[in-house]
This record gives sequence, structure tokens and C-alpha cells, in this order.
Amino acid sequence: MSRSKLEIGSIFMVVMAWYILVMSVLWIFVTEIMFVSDFKVFTGTTYAAYLASDPIYAQMYIITKRLIGFIFLACGIFVYFITQKSYRKGEKWAWYALLLGGSIPWATFIIYKIFIGYYSGSMFIFVIGAALLVLGLAIPAKEILSKK
Repeated sequence: MSRSKLEIGSIFMVVMAWYILVMSVLWIFVTEIMFVSDFKVFTGTTYAAYLASDPIYAQMYIITKRLIGFIFLACGIFVYFITQKSYRKGEKWAWYALLLGGSIPWATFIIYKIFIGYYSGSMFIFVIGAALLVLGLAIPAKEILSKK
């Protein structure tokens, strides 16, 4: 028996939620590694040089990146639980909640890369996450949004 569009969309949303969770954990725990190249592209100096010259502000940079990671962690948890509890049932409000909750991390990741002008391989990773969101929402959209 084939799967319904709602089941397929739910699978995409769960995969995307886990994808957000992995990205957020990386933002939180390996911040220095993840943002060294971004920092150099945006500022023109290495993070190590900045850390040596102005350690307080350099540490503040890392703290803000970690805080963003915690926001994305909350988004990933939100997407996962909404998908498991309501989206799988085809509840219309869950579709809209996932549109918002899933758009926040991917739009932020992509806009961040565009803003700093660094179109590295990580931009492709972010586009994959956005594609998972679009597929997870688009496949069952007619089924969910046409409900009265």
C-alpha cells in the first residue's frame, strides 16, 4: 500500500527537524570551529588574531553564536513535536506553525551567509534544510489546507 501525501510530508518534516537539531548542536558545541572561516571572510582577520587582540569581544561573538544555536534548538524541538503530535493528523494549524517554525532557522542560516558574503559549502547544507521544509509542507498542502 502506498503512503499518503500526509505521511510523506510528515517524514520530510521529521527529517528536517532532526536536521535543525544537528545544526543547532553544532552551533552550540563547536562554535569556534564552525565560524572561523565566516569570521575571516566578514572581518578580514582571523578569529585567533581577534581573540588575541580583543578577547572580551571575541568571546562575546562566540556567545552570541551559541545563543542563536539555542534558539535553533528550540525551533528543532518545536518542529519535531508539532510534527509528531498534530501534523501527522493533518491539523491545519500545525501546517502554519511548521511554516513559521521551520522557516526561522533556514531563512536565518541562508540570510546570514548572504549578509556576510560567504557562499561556502555550508550554504548548500542550509538550502537542503530549506528544501526539506518546502517538500514537507508542499506535498500534503492541498490535503491539509483544503480541510474545513
